[in-house]
Amino acid sequence: MNKPSYWTIQILPAGSRRTRTFRFRKRTAKAILWGGATLVFLASALFISVLGRRDAVESLARYRAENQQLIGSLRAMERRSDQLGRALDDLSAREQRFRLLAGLPLLDPDVYSVGVGGPGGGAPAEDEFFEVAPALARDAGDVAVDLEQLLRRADLLGASLAEAADSVGAMRERYQRIPSIWPVIAEDSWISSGFSHNRLHPLLGVRRPHTAVDISADFGSLVVATGAGRVTFAGSRSGYGRLVEIDHGDGYQSRYAHLGRVGVRVGAEVRRGDVIGEVSDTGEATGPNLHYEVRRHDRALNPVRFFLDDSYRR
Repeated sequence: MNKPSYWTIQILPAGSRRTRTFRFRKRTAKAILWGGATLVFLASALFISVLGRRDAVESLARYRAENQQLIGSLRAMERRSDQLGRALDDLSAREQRFRLLAGLPLLDPDVYSVGVGGPGGGAPAEDEFFEVAPALARDAGDVAVDLEQLLRRADLLGASLAEAADSVGAMRERYQRIPSIWPVIAEDSWISSGFSHNRLHPLLGVRRPHTAVDISADFGSLVVATGAGRVTFAGSRSGYGRLVEIDHGDGYQSRYAHLGRVGVRVGAEVRRGDVIGEVSDTGEATGPNLHYEVRRHDRALNPVRFFLDDSYRR
């Protein structure tokens, strides 16, 4: 039989102390070593597990904090969405009044609803977020739908208000073109002869239509354009003397006759209130006055119907 093998360990202390000797059978020593290694491995695994568990706990706490922040942000978005909805409701009411003032028809109520369908556009049960937190996922989807509707409403209102603004601008330009102010800058100017279909002509002594008003004023009183437009005639014409004609667009035309000095040329663009000449007595006039006509589609209209008020007499 083989004799058992031994491991000998000697400890030699310093000085004159006795040497200590320990003998271990190899089998026993190997068992002790393997057991120690196993204990070290288990201790290391336990230590790593504890560290991992600690990291997991910290991560879980962080995720919970972040989740609470997300929930808070979602609730804040819900409140802001409600506030924005109320603001858009108020803006919609103002937009309708603005469209009426602009002469535009109101939009159909169905257009204002601008629905966009269900949350997210897909099946929520297939969404990973829905599987983890279904209630929160539904709330987030509802907020997303509300915001989408609000954005579409805002776009609709923006387009509608832009259309109304363009219409108001066009109407304002049109109103600026309609001949409608007192054409003579003179405080003592007055209508000496009105619009008539059967007036006795002061020079010829016969009755004939007078498709204008004669406004008496001192020589040299300034004559102004009663609306914006383009000068189509500036010169002399039989009976009218020196004459200015202005095309205001939309069929409107104005004439200023018996002028002395003419201050505009053909083709010039004039604004309402621009000086175009001076009062005189050229043509068939018995004294200094302005023969003033308003026509539309070459049909004579009574200019008095267009005067806004007497505040334009200057």
